[in-house]
Amino acid sequence: MDIRRCFEERINKLKEIILKNRSKSLLLSRTDNFSWLTFGARGNITLDMNESVASILITPKSQYLLVDNIEKERLFKEEIPEELHDYFEVVVYDWWQGEYRALSKITTSDLLISDTGRYETKDVYEEISPLRYVLSEIEVDSYKKLGTTCDKILYEEMQELTPEMTELKIQGKIYSRLAGEGIEPLLTIVFGEESSTLYRHNLSRDVPVGKKVFLSICARKKGLVLSTTRSILFEKDEKIINQHRDNCYIDAVAIAGSKPGRKIKEVFNDIISAYNKTGSENEWQLHHQGGLAGYNSREIKAASDEEYELTVNNAVAWNPTITGTKSEDTAIIKENKVDIISYPYESQWPGVDFEMNGEIIRRPDIMIF
Repeated sequence: MDIRRCFEERINKLKEIILKNRSKSLLLSRTDNFSWLTFGARGNITLDMNESVASILITPKSQYLLVDNIEKERLFKEEIPEELHDYFEVVVYDWWQGEYRALSKITTSDLLISDTGRYETKDVYEEISPLRYVLSEIEVDSYKKLGTTCDKILYEEMQELTPEMTELKIQGKIYSRLAGEGIEPLLTIVFGEESSTLYRHNLSRDVPVGKKVFLSICARKKGLVLSTTRSILFEKDEKIINQHRDNCYIDAVAIAGSKPGRKIKEVFNDIISAYNKTGSENEWQLHHQGGLAGYNSREIKAASDEEYELTVNNAVAWNPTITGTKSEDTAIIKENKVDIISYPYESQWPGVDFEMNGEIIRRPDIMIF
C-alpha cells in the first residue's frame, strides 16, 4: 500500500471520530499523533515534547497544517513526506500571535474536538490512540531498519566497554552513537554491578560499572520508538549466566504468546506463570512487564485486566526483569510468527534458543569477556 492511500485511510478514520462526537473538525497537536499521521514527521524540537510545534486541523473537506513562521519551511522541506504535501492547506501565523488566531479563522472551538483538550475542546486522545496501534507495512519497514541499526550499534559499542568505565561514560558513548545515526535517544540507562541489584530504573551515575553491565535504550526514528536491552559480563559468573537465561526464558514465553487474537492480559498471565516456573515468583511485582509499542515506548502496559486483543502488525516490547538481569526487545506480530526486529536473524550478538510450541524464539545471551 502506498503512502497516499494509507494517509487517506487514516484521514477517513479520523473523520469517523469527528462524526461520532457530533463535531465539525479535529485538531491534532500531540507529537505521537502528528508523527503517525505524517508517517514520521517530527513535530518536536526537544526530545521531551508531548505537543507538536504545529497542528493538523481536519475538517470534512480539508486538512490544514497550522504552523508558525519559525517552523513552516523546515517541516515541509525536512519532515513531512513530499508525497503528502498536496493534501495540506498551509496556514502560517507569526510566532508572537499564536495558533488560536489562525485557527479561529477556519473554525470555532465549539465545533472542535482535539487530542489535547486545548481551547476548552473535548479531548478525544483516547479514541484516536488505537488507530496508531496497528502499523502499516511502510511503518513496519521503517521500524525494522531502526531495529537492525540499534542492534549493530550495541554490538559494536559494548565490545569496547571495560569494568573501569562509569555508567555515565557508557551512557554518553551509546547516546552519541545513536544520535550520530539520526536516532533520538529517548532513554539510555546503564546498570552496573551495584545498580543492577538496587534499582529497576537506574539513572546512570558517575561510578564504575564493575564486573557486569546491562544497558537499555528507547530509541526513536520517524516517530517509532524501539526498546532493547543488552548485557555483558567481564568475568564468568555461572549464577548470573543462569539467571540471565531464566530471564530470557520468561521473555521468550511472552514473545511466543504474542499471537493475533490473544489478549494482552493472557500474555501477562503467561509471563507470571513463567516467573513462577523459574522460581522468581514475586519478581514481576517489582517492575512493569512491557506491552504494546509503537509511537510511544509503551502504548499499553500489560496488566491482568488489559483487554486489548493483539493483531497483525502490532508491535510489542516485553521487558521481564529478575533483580540483576533483564531481557527486552521489540517485535512485530505477523500472521504466523513474531518478528523480533531489534534482534534480527543476522545479529552478531550471541543468542540462546528456546523452543515454544514448535517455534524457536532466540534471545540475546549475556556476552562474556
